[in-house]
Amino acid sequence: MLGLKYRRCGCAVLISLLLAAVVAHGQAPGAIQIIMPDGNLPARELRFTLTRDDGRIETMFTDAKGKFQFTRDMIGEGGRGAVREVEYTMTVESDGRSFDTTSASFRIMPNTPVYSTVFLKPYTGNATPPASVVNVANLETRVPAEARTAYEQAMKAVGQGQVEAALGNLKRAVQLYPQYLRALNDLGVLYLKLNRLDEAAETLRQAVKINKRFPYPRLNLGVVLNRQGKYKEAADVLGALRKEEPTLADVRLPYAESLASTGRLAEAKQLLTDMLADKTLTTPAQAEAHFRLGAVLNREEHYLEAATELEQAAKLEPNSPAAHLQLGGALMQLKRPAEAERELLRAYELGGSTSGPAQLLLGQLYYMQAKYDASLRAFEQYLKDVPNAPNAEQIKSTIERLKAALGKQ
Repeated sequence: MLGLKYRRCGCAVLISLLLAAVVAHGQAPGAIQIIMPDGNLPARELRFTLTRDDGRIETMFTDAKGKFQFTRDMIGEGGRGAVREVEYTMTVESDGRSFDTTSASFRIMPNTPVYSTVFLKPYTGNATPPASVVNVANLETRVPAEARTAYEQAMKAVGQGQVEAALGNLKRAVQLYPQYLRALNDLGVLYLKLNRLDEAAETLRQAVKINKRFPYPRLNLGVVLNRQGKYKEAADVLGALRKEEPTLADVRLPYAESLASTGRLAEAKQLLTDMLADKTLTTPAQAEAHFRLGAVLNREEHYLEAATELEQAAKLEPNSPAAHLQLGGALMQLKRPAEAERELLRAYELGGSTSGPAQLLLGQLYYMQAKYDASLRAFEQYLKDVPNAPNAEQIKSTIERLKAALGKQ
């Protein structure tokens, strides 16, 4: 029953140099300026995560001097479309050399620009710069002006939700300068966001071939390979990156996914356990790690431990259909039917047809309780939601038997 492979429907962490493709309106509501521990401006772009108060998380980059400009569309909308205040938490992870992980929170209010300065904490560890790190900003000096202009136009188009214009300008930037790592990476990420996975993989492979020392195309390639179901190759790519870049925290979740999906459950479990011991972990990342650990424990048939992890995931991210789905499955195995039903119904309420497997489990749960009418309805809904399910013929046979028993032939 729990041998089914479920994909998570909640926030998944994407590593991206791109902003979400949404339409901007009006004047930008302020900016963040990052300051190094010595008081100077950064000499390169900095990667950070920006977490909204609704749990959504984006991985973004500042400009080459540590500044990030908000766009008007980053103010959220209320249930009826009304613009509301939004609280953000910015987290800059340590580079392992010059600054420690630093977090700051601030609130964006409608029509009230916020300009925040974030001073990075001084690095307290032993400075051990990894030999494989390359600063992409240093490569910018080689980019022809025309290619750089095309890239900047692409980023402006992304911010305005003009996807085709962004694609065109990124392609033009790469055509003008085929070694343009930043443009290749962003083009691959945009293809990924559009679910054009083959093009994303091809583009990111090109970036990796040009310079393997720049880690983000490799990280994004691993994410694409996971999405393609090429978990063995993803594990190879991400495992090598993890070994070379041990401070690159964003590799952990996609690597754990590839490990679990290739049956390397013990390794995945250890990686996720270690990750959850990280005190700097953001709430969305904690929720994702608890979820994935719970899913691994379900596969190992350690249902009590799985339920504990999945309950924590659902608490941290209550609107995750997959967390409730996996939790419902664990509770079924623990013979806690009322709680299992509650979680499975919640999963389907949140995910709808994308959480079709919840109806399969509900059908089985009701069948075991001799609630045959309810079981029949759940199985029929499952086939509507997942018509090409590998077990479709088996479920159809079960439906016919239920109909016969209920006199509904």
